[in-house]
Amino acid sequence: MTPPRRKRRSQRAERCTVLLVTNGRVTENTYLQQLCRRVDRDRVSAKVKVINGDPLTVVKELSGARSDLSDYREVRIVVDHDGRERHDFLKECRELSSRQTDVHGIVSVPCFEVWLNAHYAPVKNYQNQADAQTHYRELTGLSSKDAKMLPDDFPWDRGAQAAARCHLPTDSLPETDTQGPCPSTTMPHLLRSLGLLSADEA
Repeated sequence: MTPPRRKRRSQRAERCTVLLVTNGRVTENTYLQQLCRRVDRDRVSAKVKVINGDPLTVVKELSGARSDLSDYREVRIVVDHDGRERHDFLKECRELSSRQTDVHGIVSVPCFEVWLNAHYAPVKNYQNQADAQTHYRELTGLSSKDAKMLPDDFPWDRGAQAAARCHLPTDSLPETDTQGPCPSTTMPHLLRSLGLLSADEA
């Protein structure tokens, strides 16, 4: 009986604990919750936390006395560009890292719909959020009223395709912890950390 117990302890020790944080209460939250259901739970333990406020407020909340990130091996904070540079946000994320916990910022330019759209088709040269959101409604057939939702038939199995087409063909996937050009997103790095994309797919 002893060897199996040792094996189970070893498996638990190798399990990666990940906290996914976002200030997007509807779209991002829904998407990330679904990702957590799709991970290999023997290898990854993932949960989602929603914090209201702008990206710097989110980081400040996570650095406060009431927040303890030491239980997590990785923290990924998902925000939109929203027409504002996020370099300070990314810097604060890096400074929040510790020996126990790696903290990474995930920025979608101009907004999270860039990543959602890439599941359906190559992204376009969006000028702003409205362009990306209009394209999302066209691709999904959702009404303006339901534009923050994910359709029931969202193509979850197209993560690898989305990673390849979430930026223009003339650009490449931005490095982790960076803000890429418009349009782009570093969401593929998050999926790879969850084991939902292989290294060559991201």
